[in-house]
Amino acid sequence: MSANRAPRLSQLVHAPTPDPAEAEKASLREQLAAASAGLVAEAKCTPDDREDMREEKMTWLRRWEEKTAVLMPLVERGKALRVSMRVDAEDAPALAEADDWYERWTAEEAEARAKAEQDVQMGEETAVEVGNEGAGVKMSHVEVPHPARKRSWQTVAESEDEAGRKVMIPPGSVLHKVLCARCSVKNTVCFGVEGRTCDGCTRMKQGCEKSTKATGKRAQASASIGRSSKAPKAGPSKRAHDDDDDDIVEVVESRTRGKGKAPVRGGLDGKATPALSRVLTMVRAEAAASHAATMHLQVRIDQLTEALEELGIE
Repeated sequence: MSANRAPRLSQLVHAPTPDPAEAEKASLREQLAAASAGLVAEAKCTPDDREDMREEKMTWLRRWEEKTAVLMPLVERGKALRVSMRVDAEDAPALAEADDWYERWTAEEAEARAKAEQDVQMGEETAVEVGNEGAGVKMSHVEVPHPARKRSWQTVAESEDEAGRKVMIPPGSVLHKVLCARCSVKNTVCFGVEGRTCDGCTRMKQGCEKSTKATGKRAQASASIGRSSKAPKAGPSKRAHDDDDDDIVEVVESRTRGKGKAPVRGGLDGKATPALSRVLTMVRAEAAASHAATMHLQVRIDQLTEALEELGIE
């Protein structure tokens, strides 16, 4: 055979065709080894179980969830391909203990969030009670009885204010001729249940303070009625309502301070201070729960980002 017709070496040697299944198994073993090594390293960095280590525990929980989120899909894929994860015998106890700490701290954090939500609900009710107490401290109403006439403010459904506008008054309410401070500023009609806070201030959950803009005949009538009604001695915020058709008079008596008693700072008594303290504790618990929820949400975002990166999506 001539040299020109001799077969070449490349024609005699054929490279073996790789098996796709075996290649996938080999790649999966490498990924399982790397993921398990990261989980073992995280298990050896478990923080101490102390109250002052809460931030460290939350950070460790987030990292543990990230590592397990990467490992578990690989384990499930390995079951399908009959590829098992190998862990050294000396690392197995550390992994088991770390998993126990994860379950315990996660349950404690869930319990803390539930308690914080309950404190928030209780705090809202307490805040309403404090608001009602504050309104009661600012003023008290003393009714001056007078003979009722045939037509009373309580029996009419329509009335007129000073500007001549027709106003619908609900049953059981009266039109306040002397506006409260809020209605005077907003230039709205001031009405409500006789002897109580007006409807506008009730909806805003605030105390109803009478305006100091009443002058002329109404102010004089207020002073004269206050002197002749034998009502208890009132402070500077004393007001009276006078009308040609009615003799319904409302005297507002501000709280006076007795001799020898220290003034109450901020207009709150001893009962309101513990209530405000409970509200502050509730707000702090709500902030802690929000922080924990944010960290758990960040873990989910990181897991989704890694999954998208594996799929080649940015």
